[in-house]
Amino acid sequence: MKAAEGTTDRMLGPQEYRQRYRELQDWYRAHFAEKRIRSSGGGTLRVALPSAPSAKVSAIVVSGRTEFIEKYLEFSRDLQARGISTVLYDHCGQGNSDRLLDDRQKGHIDSFLTYVEDLKRVIEALNHLTENTSVSIISHSMGGTVATLLALRHPELISKMVLGSPMCAIRTGTTVPQFLIRPLVAAACRAGYGERYVPTTGPYQTDLKFSDNLFTSDETRFGYNRFLTNSLDFAPLGGPTLRWLHEAYKAMAEMNDGAARLRGPLLTLTAARDQVIKTAVVRTFCTISGNCSYKQYEDARHELFMEGDGVREDIHARIARFLIAEG
Repeated sequence: MKAAEGTTDRMLGPQEYRQRYRELQDWYRAHFAEKRIRSSGGGTLRVALPSAPSAKVSAIVVSGRTEFIEKYLEFSRDLQARGISTVLYDHCGQGNSDRLLDDRQKGHIDSFLTYVEDLKRVIEALNHLTENTSVSIISHSMGGTVATLLALRHPELISKMVLGSPMCAIRTGTTVPQFLIRPLVAAACRAGYGERYVPTTGPYQTDLKFSDNLFTSDETRFGYNRFLTNSLDFAPLGGPTLRWLHEAYKAMAEMNDGAARLRGPLLTLTAARDQVIKTAVVRTFCTISGNCSYKQYEDARHELFMEGDGVREDIHARIARFLIAEG
């Protein structure tokens, strides 16, 4: 999917998307072995471990809300070409890991500590395979929150972290001030409404148009990711529940409060056109953490790893320098 700087020339058709998926699936089957491990929230997690981990560095990709392994195959393949082997997994409650509610469309979690403990279990699975004592993390959005909370609790487990558009603070898409939303959401959970959708959200939309998307400025990657989500029966996930949002507010507060206590080096990447998270808060987080390199991409949106080739190639090079060349 070769793109001009920031965007591609045209949308591909379904046949081209299917061919692209078949090629990536062939690569995936040749380089990964899937297994299921127990989730701390009950049920199991789908995990993809490298068949032959890189001698240079291994990194766990901690994805964002609604995402799944197949969405990151191109990203992982491109990193492998730079000497980085990756571990992929689906968070509990999404992708092909077990869901937490009977309604599979609802993005739900009991506590972000469930995500954190699950990441710890994925690290243990990788360490058992490679006999490492610590690993690197490459995260996106919610995944950055999860990885940071683990680093605050178990700094010995993580050597370096890449935080792509980390969820330090979210944009709610409403004019209601944040200081009012958080107590209202907490009250709704106490009243027993935690499993309801956050107002203004609902089930997954199969027909979202590129012009309405907040995630990428690359039209072809947008179309391909929609093709994947619409084609894989386990992939669609709707809006978050009130409990998820309540727990997210708690997790983000802990993440920001703990920035100064982070030990390992960070590479933090943001998008100037991000309408999902607040980049100004991310910049402050990076400054407070001290040992943090920061880069903002001016023409990119929230999903930096799904952007046009110009942005992605720069990101891949930065990640490689950060994880490998800098030791």
